Amino acid sequence: MDDHPKSFETAVVTKAVNFALPTSKKTHDDDQEKPKQSVQIDHSSVSSRSSATTDTPFPELHFTYSRLYIFLYALFLLICNLVIPILLFYPLITLTHLTKKTVIGISSGALGLSSCFDSPVRLYRLVRYRGTYGPLGHDVWWHLDFSMWAYTIALLIFAIPLAIAPAIPLFNFFLMSTVMLVGPLGLIFFISLFKPKLPFWCSSDPPGTKMKPAVFYVVEDVASVDFRHGKEFRRTLHERWHASPPFQRLMRQLTIYWTVSAAVYCGVTAAVSWAAPLNFAFAWTLAQLFIWARLSAIGCRILSRRGLKQERLWWEREKGEKVKRVTTSSTGSCV
Repeated sequence: MDDHPKSFETAVVTKAVNFALPTSKKTHDDDQEKPKQSVQIDHSSVSSRSSATTDTPFPELHFTYSRLYIFLYALFLLICNLVIPILLFYPLITLTHLTKKTVIGISSGALGLSSCFDSPVRLYRLVRYRGTYGPLGHDVWWHLDFSMWAYTIALLIFAIPLAIAPAIPLFNFFLMSTVMLVGPLGLIFFISLFKPKLPFWCSSDPPGTKMKPAVFYVVEDVASVDFRHGKEFRRTLHERWHASPPFQRLMRQLTIYWTVSAAVYCGVTAAVSWAAPLNFAFAWTLAQLFIWARLSAIGCRILSRRGLKQERLWWEREKGEKVKRVTTSSTGSCV
């Protein structure tokens, strides 16, 4: 894992907007996706190991990725959610006699176009190849992971202003559509900080388990499904969580960071949507989403590198075990 920097970066641009941010793993590019036998996670045994970490080796997270894929996916998001809506809105407003209500309705059709492709693809992989990519400990096909449920809920709320605002017409409400996408994700991240007991399965955590920071689940799900690292990554990540208090602290810090970042984004977007003229606010609110995602990802990268360095130093001091420094290459890294 690129010290989680690249993992988090990708999760945000893809899902939080996303937040938790699709799919490529260089070492698996030529492999066929074949379902494997599911592996049950024994939470009691994992918990018991956490009390005896003296003899536990450092659980390294092996993460590989394709930078070309990340670039192409980010470009795909940019074209679908910024370029096409702008190319539709401004020429239709200035060169035709169509009303703003009609133009907004046409432009809104392009927003969320990317989710019509990436969400079904992810859902298919998670259900069809559950034995390979699905959460640990439960094999019911409709038991999706945290990221799939959170993203689906956010998309449903995101669709409300796109469907209603052009018909009212209430154009300021239409401009709040991205807030309707980021806001619910930020709220879920905020709730996770209070460690509520889960009433249902949350990725690989069963009902009754205290909820982990949301960033933990995003890392688990995005790496396992979207980057096709499978159940082994999920298992190793849970071992890392139980063995390393500094890693738990890092996941909490990053969850707080993204919660605050989402709140700032929602506040700024709301101010522009309701105070600025439509012709300015339309382009700005859409572009701002990508600007915010990129700047937030840079901050996340810095925090991740610092936290993982502190974790390595802690492990060497407490366990007396030398931990390999993180190395980054064109294909990925080992954390």
